[in-house]
This record gives sequence, structure tokens and C-alpha cells, in this order.
Amino acid sequence: MKRPILAIMLCAALVASGSAVAGEVIKNRVSADTLETFQAVATDVRDDMNTGGRYEYISADNKAQAENDLNAMAAMLQKSGSVASMTQPEKVKLFNTQEHLNGILTHSDSNRLVCEHSAPVGTSIPRTTCQTVADIEHARRSSREYINQAGEFGSICHNKFCRGN
Repeated sequence: MKRPILAIMLCAALVASGSAVAGEVIKNRVSADTLETFQAVATDVRDDMNTGGRYEYISADNKAQAENDLNAMAAMLQKSGSVASMTQPEKVKLFNTQEHLNGILTHSDSNRLVCEHSAPVGTSIPRTTCQTVADIEHARRSSREYINQAGEFGSICHNKFCRGN
């Protein structure tokens, strides 16, 4: 009886500390008050959307939406100079654009922890497993590469014990 309780407590502790181990997810990455401040943040976000960056696994559609939001925010700040000099409707539009962009970035953050509760192959006992978006995407790409190689060579197995050799 103590073993299952200990396992559940250990799993809960790992899930609770998972984001600290994986790195913190930035919930409100983009915040704009002046054009100069925004331009620095926008440059960082664009850099992070490239290979090796925090948002490298962002989909093409989301990347295009993020670029549109960044450009729209820059245009709004270019026109007004700062949030303080905007009219209330302009502030609302900027805020909504900023929130849309932050939502896209938070969802695409490589450090975001995704948990799944399912039964592994070979058992009917469900387990909760958690991985970062980066780990999931890396496994998906590795699997796709393996399948592509199998298609090219006909078989990945190259030793004398494989069938067909």
C-alpha cells in the first residue's frame, strides 16, 4: 500500500517541479510601452523563432501570425510614439494584438510542459507522462527521419540476422 502512494507522491512532485527543471515558460513575452522598447523585444522574439531559439518549433502559420502581430504593434507605436499618448480605442487594439501574440508564443514555447494521461502499449494501466514541447517535437522529427530512411533503403537493418538479407 505504501509503494503506490509513494509513487503517486513522487510523480506529483516531478510534475509540479517540471517547469522549473525544463525552464520557465514566459507567459507575457511581448509588452509594449514605447517604440524603442518594443523594437528590442520584437528583435528578440524574431531571433527566438529561428532554429535553436525558444520558439523554433512554431508552425509556419503561427510564425506568420506572430510576424503580422509584431508589424501591427510596431505600426501602432510608430504612429503614437508611446502607449501613454494613444487614445483608448488604440490602447485596446494594441492590448488585444499583444495578447494574441503572447498566446501564440506561450503555446509554441519549447519549455512548455505538456502532460498526457494514457495507457502505454502492453498494459491497461494509464500513466501520466510529461514532456516539453521541444522533447515532443524532437521525437516526432526523429521518428519521421527514421521512417524516411527506411523508405530510402528498404530496411534499416543491415546485419546478417535481418530478414531479406
